[in-house]
Amino acid sequence: MTKDLEKELEQEFNRFIEFGNLLDKKMRTYLIQYLQNKFNPDEHIIPELNDQYYEYFRKALDEIFLIDGLLDITKLNNKIRKQVVLDTLYWLRKTYKKIRTKNPYENEQQRLEGWGVTPMKAFVNRWNALPAYLSSVYTRDQIDTYFFTEKFKTLIAAQPIEEIPPDRIEKIEVILHDALAQWDALLYAKILDFQMSKFEEEQESYVDFMDKKVKEYSKLREFLNPFTDYFGWDLSRKLWQETSFDILNHYDDLLQNEQSIKELTDILGNMREAEIEIEEEEFEKTIIRQEWVVDESQRTEIVGVHESDDLNHMLTSEAGLLGNADTELLFLKKYVDKKLMTFRYEDKKLIQSEDHFTEINQRINQKEKGPFIICIDTSESMEGRPEQIAKVLSLGILKMAMNQDRKAYLINFSTGIQTLDLHDIANSINEIVNFLQMSFYGGTDATLAIYEALQQLGTHDYEDADILMVSDFIMHKLDDDVFQQIRFYQQNKNTQFHCLTLGEHANSELVNIFDTNWVYNPKEKGIIKALTKGFQDIKERY
Repeated sequence: MTKDLEKELEQEFNRFIEFGNLLDKKMRTYLIQYLQNKFNPDEHIIPELNDQYYEYFRKALDEIFLIDGLLDITKLNNKIRKQVVLDTLYWLRKTYKKIRTKNPYENEQQRLEGWGVTPMKAFVNRWNALPAYLSSVYTRDQIDTYFFTEKFKTLIAAQPIEEIPPDRIEKIEVILHDALAQWDALLYAKILDFQMSKFEEEQESYVDFMDKKVKEYSKLREFLNPFTDYFGWDLSRKLWQETSFDILNHYDDLLQNEQSIKELTDILGNMREAEIEIEEEEFEKTIIRQEWVVDESQRTEIVGVHESDDLNHMLTSEAGLLGNADTELLFLKKYVDKKLMTFRYEDKKLIQSEDHFTEINQRINQKEKGPFIICIDTSESMEGRPEQIAKVLSLGILKMAMNQDRKAYLINFSTGIQTLDLHDIANSINEIVNFLQMSFYGGTDATLAIYEALQQLGTHDYEDADILMVSDFIMHKLDDDVFQQIRFYQQNKNTQFHCLTLGEHANSELVNIFDTNWVYNPKEKGIIKALTKGFQDIKERY
């Protein structure tokens, strides 16, 4: 967990302990320690406390955190962990306040409090009302009102307080305190039992709420996994809001069952795959070496002796051979044979050398996969099965684009246009749901949609995009300037314009503008036939 989140949680914990209305400060501290243990069991120990309220709350929290997957989710998502803690603390405060204010024993509580502050003089005058009331509310097994009646009769009788000796007054006070204490214990037990029954109802409701949210989060995480992985969409942003994603699941099921649409989205996924560029870079390298070598021309250091005819450096023992006629001949022979023992000199010098060579490195550049611009006809003529297929195809392309790290731009067109940049998926989920829920209506004007698509081709994000239009193409021809711009992008920018025709009455003049046209007959489920190019051509082409 980040330091900022840890700090925020710590502040919430301290606020709950210091200013919460739940039980007392000691109990609140123990409950916070319990929560901390659930998330960091190695650092925090669950405290043991012999208190009925604490035990009820602790057991309730146990049930909450036994919800399958809850703790796993809080480990994966720190923001969810924070939200779970905040929701739980809020629920504890709200529930405790609720069960404390709705108490059916308030009248009895007021009676008990009244007897507790009754002066002794007033009690002596009307003591018999106390056991009479208690006997009407509790059985003799619960509280022995007969015992208290007899005791008060004996000690008080009909005497006024002025005539009762002080020692008997003290005994009356002791017995009265005992009676009120037993009554308080019985009343407290009844109130606690009532509060806990209500608390269990609230607990069950909250556990159901949390369980639903955990399942919803898991469901969303699985369904929207491509979006979260690529765009880093924070699912905690919407998890605790009442946003329904059933419509997404509905169209996802249709996509799985509609094999031909699935096939089309898969083929579209092969278009504009990332191109691999290999760049070669040449580097000239020079390696400089330095080494010591023997210099024969220099004689600076005696390193030993060797045999030679060098008279200048011969040993004195060799020169001694010349001093005797008997050994003179031996000296001459050694000289001729270069066998004179002479000093060997040596010197070294530092030699520097350079080696030059050329190295070629190859670098592979992976280009970003091309984005999509999808134009969906939402006119009235698309109502029914074509509408379903258009929505399913949109969702299929969306999921495929996210899986393949590709941006997508959705344009809905009828008499006007609505746009949705799916590059910002973090803020687009609700808009996707709205699109899937919308009803198709109005006439058909594709010109504005094409204008918008062409405008996006001029932006940095979508300059390499391919365009797909989904329509029944029951419409007039495009404006001439739009037609000319399409031709420009086809011929100069290598932009591919594809269309999916939903129906049998398309304007052929319009359809022929596109590089590729698929026809889907809604009356024959599962059939797609290529008009201008087949699937295999598309696959080979890309």
